Amino acid sequence: MTGDAGERPAGLAAWAELSGLVDQVRILLNRDLQAAAGLTLAENLVLCQVAMAPGGRLRMVDIASILTIAKSAVTKTVDRLEERGLLRRERDPADRRTVYAALTPAGEKAFEVAQPAYLDSVERHFASHLGYTAIRQLHQLSSRIRTSTRTDPQGTVGG
Repeated sequence: MTGDAGERPAGLAAWAELSGLVDQVRILLNRDLQAAAGLTLAENLVLCQVAMAPGGRLRMVDIASILTIAKSAVTKTVDRLEERGLLRRERDPADRRTVYAALTPAGEKAFEVAQPAYLDSVERHFASHLGYTAIRQLHQLSSRIRTSTRTDPQGTVGG
């Protein structure tokens, strides 16, 4: 699908706009979270996943998979959160190779402070610019694309 001669293809133009939007909103969310809770967006996302996991702990590899980020990024983020006493690492006694990130009491308090600030920031910088119907459509479209382009552990698309 293309526009008029000399214009970028519609798909490329939409992708560029969406990419720019995501970058812009991430910067604003990061700024708001640092001001309100002293957490970066990345730290908040990791802390959130661990806090919402059963028992307040989650395997490091699962954090990477859920957030679709590299294991090394999870390691660095958990390092920072651990240094601040918000998470701790736990090894699985049955398999010492498995490492969990576990929420500490201080991490639970940080999560309780960060989440209202995060929700408010998402509302102000993103959701308030769309109506309910547009948000549902965007969610459905995004989910469709993510599902069709998801890769399995071997890197096969759609797996």
